[in-house]
Amino acid sequence: MPKAITYMNHLKTSRNNVKSIVVYVAVLLLLSGCSMKNVLQPQAKSVRLYDELPPNQACDYIDEIIGDEANMFTFLFMSNHDMTMGARNALRNKAAALGGDTVVIQKSVFVYTTSTVFVGQVYNCH
Repeated sequence: MPKAITYMNHLKTSRNNVKSIVVYVAVLLLLSGCSMKNVLQPQAKSVRLYDELPPNQACDYIDEIIGDEANMFTFLFMSNHDMTMGARNALRNKAAALGGDTVVIQKSVFVYTTSTVFVGQVYNCH
């Protein structure tokens, strides 16, 4: 009988270990998804963000873009700073991909509790 009891205790311990590993992996996956998704790309480092077009420059309009960071699953684990920087990085990355060097961010306020969002117009200024 003692061997049977020992084996049953071993099974319970093994199950608990498996459960612990599954929970640990789930937490790691959840937290890994909470880092900033919009990392500034090297080609976007020269893109400038403004609240209005720079004076005395000829600028050609390209397109309107939206930069956002976070969602309803990740915002609890991100700081306001990271959400703001991620949204700004998204604008700069998208502008560079379109061939722009300047983004004028709309002054409209978008209030979301789960993300940070900016809308901007992309220009190529000479």
